[in-house]
Amino acid sequence: MNRLNPLNDFLFKKIFGDENDKEILIGFLNSILGSDIVDLRIEKENLDRVSDIEKLGILDIKAKSTNGEKFNIEVQLINQKNMIPRTLFYWSKLFVEDFESGSNYSALQKTVTINILDFKMDELQRELYHSVYTLQETNTKNLLTALLEIHFVELPKFNEMDANLNNPFHRWLIFLKEDVNENALREVISMDIILNKAEEKLLKLSADPETRREYERREKALSDERSRLEDAQITGMLQIAKSLLDSGMSISEVAKHTPYDAEELHRLLKTYKS
Repeated sequence: MNRLNPLNDFLFKKIFGDENDKEILIGFLNSILGSDIVDLRIEKENLDRVSDIEKLGILDIKAKSTNGEKFNIEVQLINQKNMIPRTLFYWSKLFVEDFESGSNYSALQKTVTINILDFKMDELQRELYHSVYTLQETNTKNLLTALLEIHFVELPKFNEMDANLNNPFHRWLIFLKEDVNENALREVISMDIILNKAEEKLLKLSADPETRREYERREKALSDERSRLEDAQITGMLQIAKSLLDSGMSISEVAKHTPYDAEELHRLLKTYKS
């Protein structure tokens, strides 16, 4: 039986968003946050059938610890160039969720958003694979409040590193790899009983025909969206190339500003309709 990709966000939610197996999410969160969460409640949502369009929206996991802290975990496989405003929007919605008008503001609880990204963000070029943002004073770096905490985990950066198997978070990120080395996988799950349970659950889900059907539907929807974004990117580039040509620049000069040589750019422009 092929091991399905745990980063497929439908499957990710099946693994980590199950109240009956919440120790998997607790172990994952503790590895990221360096915390000691003992118990939490996972918000239940129906995952049985979700339209392809809806699937390209939010397939996140929401949870609340026993001390009231809120968590939102989301996997993003496609870079739609909107992660920062998107993150702030959904963080703010979760932050004020259940807060009633007239209540004391002290009732607002710390809200943590964790974004697992299968791409590098342009805005985080200088950051490590795991960057954490809070509200700090610009000069002194004094923390204004602990109520906001946003994490970005850029998996391509992690994959370029030498993983430290003594780091619990590194072990979880190895588990999340689609093309994980079997020896490395066996080693990390032997070091962590919760990781071992997560791998057993993944293999069980991989063997379930209905889960595989939904998984494939999600993969197709994501593939279609990637193609749409690539087509839009190419169209935008060709619009710019045409403008440069209309201004008198030669095709060879314009090609230097694109990923194509002059001949290929000329061919693409012939098929492009403005």
